[in-house]
Amino acid sequence: MASSSSCLSSKPFFGGSISSDPNLRSLSSAYLQVFLRPRIPKNLQIRASGSTYGNHFRVTTYGESHGGGVGCVIDGCPPRIPLSESDMQVDLDRRRPGQSRITTPRKETDTCKIFSGVSEGLTTGTPIHVFVPNTDQRGHDYSEMSLAYRPSHADATYDMKYGVRSVQGGGRSSARETIGRVASGAVAKKILKDFAGTEILAYVSQVHKVILPEDLIDNETVTLDQVLK
Repeated sequence: MASSSSCLSSKPFFGGSISSDPNLRSLSSAYLQVFLRPRIPKNLQIRASGSTYGNHFRVTTYGESHGGGVGCVIDGCPPRIPLSESDMQVDLDRRRPGQSRITTPRKETDTCKIFSGVSEGLTTGTPIHVFVPNTDQRGHDYSEMSLAYRPSHADATYDMKYGVRSVQGGGRSSARETIGRVASGAVAKKILKDFAGTEILAYVSQVHKVILPEDLIDNETVTLDQVLK
């Protein structure tokens, strides 16, 4: 199926006239061009899945890996909750790249800034806008990716689904998109702890052959201080 307008050219038979219609006889060219606009069936039209999730606590993430920055907008956060950048920075620092040999060598400070939704250290109940600038963009490092897809990456599926992709770092398919999820998750954790006394802890126990000894941490008694170490 064509994705753009197509043009058909037709020639009159030898010895024949174009038409008895005076409007057509006035045409200076012996060619008649017919333009067809393809109509895409509704069941074949692809829509982006969107970047907003949640019901009462809604989060929208935005930004690309090698754009100006990434972040999120948090909607549905209750008012009068103490909140500052430092509450999110702890988890963002854990996510930050370039900290070990098993992560990307990209150097980013991942320093977050709250632009709205907080006044004098308290949430106002309005959308909270969190922004993290990209400071180590190196789009030229991905020039080879314009010729081939990366194995096990979303480059190929994104291109086949939407017909477009960001060669520089994968755009929205980059793991850098998770910054918005980590920042909003830090706010959600704070709400759960303050309102329900619920604490959520997570850590990586194995990456390929790098394995955390089973007797080093007791999942029943593990604390945040142990995880941060």
